[in-house]
Amino acid sequence: MEIQVLDQRPPLTAAIALAKAEPGGIPEKWRLDMAAMAAEVTRKYFGALTEDAVRDGLGATVNLLSIGLLRSSSGQIEPAQWLQTMRSLGIRGVSKLAVELIKACDALPDFAAVYSGPDEFRPSLLLLLLSYAARNGPARTYAFLLRETAERTEVKRLIDLTEWLFANTPSGRILRRDLERFFGSDSPDADTALHHILTLACGVTKVDPFAESSHDDDGPPEMMAESLPVTRLPPRKLAEARERYEALVAKVPPHLQPGLLFHDTSWFDRFILPKTRSARQVA
Repeated sequence: MEIQVLDQRPPLTAAIALAKAEPGGIPEKWRLDMAAMAAEVTRKYFGALTEDAVRDGLGATVNLLSIGLLRSSSGQIEPAQWLQTMRSLGIRGVSKLAVELIKACDALPDFAAVYSGPDEFRPSLLLLLLSYAARNGPARTYAFLLRETAERTEVKRLIDLTEWLFANTPSGRILRRDLERFFGSDSPDADTALHHILTLACGVTKVDPFAESSHDDDGPPEMMAESLPVTRLPPRKLAEARERYEALVAKVPPHLQPGLLFHDTSWFDRFILPKTRSARQVA
């Protein structure tokens, strides 16, 4: 029952409760560092040191330190381990655990656009997390941060893959010469750019992937995802396209190859499909 009560508290509060029960109690340095950190957070993110601002700053400090403790236990509820972490790292060290995790996520792109560079107007992730933690608690915030980091990591892999294809394939170099002409932007969406590079590389499209379609006897192309066309080919052409695709994939650096998969389905199997009997009948 006691553990259940502890589990409902922020990790920092649970660790301090254990410290209070020990003969030495709470180290004075913890008190001083907590007070200094709360004042620093209040001034930086909540303005003047009014009563309400100080209360918000203290809550943000507790949540930030709790995220650091959760990182130290890999998200598990481990009050004794949290206390040990505080004793070994101190308040500032626990804060560093949280800040490093947040900075690592914030350094990743949250939108898959190639050649876009850093967005200086992007909202502060730390502020967003502190706001989220004030409403949902540090445990949910830590889980959210891990999910966000994983998603942004995939976004970065997609961007890196697309930029690699632009630089290292003939079709990519053709499109790279004039991004504005081919994509309407100097920083195109990575999914769209990757799709057009690969359709050129597979021999499905020619020269200009944005040229107006004349619609062959199969009619307009099917659409998938964000209006990316699905192409259906007869057996011989399908085999040739797959051979080109697999030869290209073999040249892609291994750490980028997962960017070509979606739920374990390759780009090719999503967008280059066999021509069906119904498609022939429509023709």
